[in-house]
Amino acid sequence: MTTSHSSNLTTTAITPRSTSSFSEASNNLAASLVPKPTFSSSKQTKRPKVPNIEIFRRLVLLSDGRDKTLKIIQYSAKLYLWAVLSPSSLLAKHRLHTSVSSTIKPRLSALTSHFSTTRKIFRLAHFLEPYTEFRDYVTGANAYPYDVAERLIYYIGFINSIVGMLNDFFDDVYCLGKIGVFNKGVAKKAEPIAIRFWFFNILLDINNCLIKIWLVNAAMRNVKGKGTEEELKKLKGKRYWLIYNLAKFSADLGFCGYDFFGFQFSDGWQAITGLIAGLLSFNKLWIRVAEKS
Repeated sequence: MTTSHSSNLTTTAITPRSTSSFSEASNNLAASLVPKPTFSSSKQTKRPKVPNIEIFRRLVLLSDGRDKTLKIIQYSAKLYLWAVLSPSSLLAKHRLHTSVSSTIKPRLSALTSHFSTTRKIFRLAHFLEPYTEFRDYVTGANAYPYDVAERLIYYIGFINSIVGMLNDFFDDVYCLGKIGVFNKGVAKKAEPIAIRFWFFNILLDINNCLIKIWLVNAAMRNVKGKGTEEELKKLKGKRYWLIYNLAKFSADLGFCGYDFFGFQFSDGWQAITGLIAGLLSFNKLWIRVAEKS
């Protein structure tokens, strides 16, 4: 079980305003999403390209970067165990498979188990991230909006920050129980609770993405024929990352849903969905680090 409390790569600029209907609110909000044109008096100098190895070095310096790297290795190994070394695989009856399996299978199983624990240790105290969001809502740093669509996003974000803190807290309890700090029985009790909060957390993230995609699409309709190509390009970029996040959250939902509903139809399901979510998260973080390099 892997938890993830994610925020979108791009956030929507929202300006509070009063409205009398949801349709009028969406139109006003869509208009506010149109990027303001910027002008530059001089040509920007192109920065030299940073080598990929340097980007990777900077990425693994981050705890989130190490987590995503280990996640890809962990679920790649799980996928190999399921697709190649499992008794139901196509190679199960071959002698070569039998000899290789007896040597590699226990080692890969140990790797996936220890990497899972290591990743949870990396994420200890991760509840501070949703707590920061929760504090912004409570202190008024996130202004209460008046538009109906904005208000819906506001409430989803507020509830999500609470659910995220609970999810991370019980995931920490599970981790500490697994490594022996707490009794093993505590870990067994904390795990299903963490799974439930994570499932709810993902559903809120998906709803948040869908609403923002709808708003960006409305803004794009307002821009077409009225705004500039640059404005439309920026909105397309926002929509791309919202859809990208939606794909990642969908993979998380497939992974978490397997545990949430107690499915046992395939060992490969979580290997595939976990690897997809890991690759999407890693690529997103890579781009973020590369842009700052």
